[in-house]
Amino acid sequence: MYYRLVITASVPATNVWLGDDEGHLVQAEVGELDTNLMPGKYVVEFGLGTQTYPIELVAPRRYAQSEVEAGPIYARPIPHFATDNEP
Repeated sequence: MYYRLVITASVPATNVWLGDDEGHLVQAEVGELDTNLMPGKYVVEFGLGTQTYPIELVAPRRYAQSEVEAGPIYARPIPHFATDNEP
């Protein structure tokens, strides 16, 4: 099952970055992110290297940047990549 997620930036030229809760990039768009995703926990930031905010997708959702930024902040997840030495 997939849910639609729409996140609209306050300024049309703003990059909207969406990552999973482990820090891996899922999708990036300019101005508006409009996608379909599996339910789960994600993080969003408006411009690379800015504050991250959690998004828990359990139903179709539409957010304005101001709504996301009014919620809690989330520490930037650090992606973990397996090495050749790991099983």
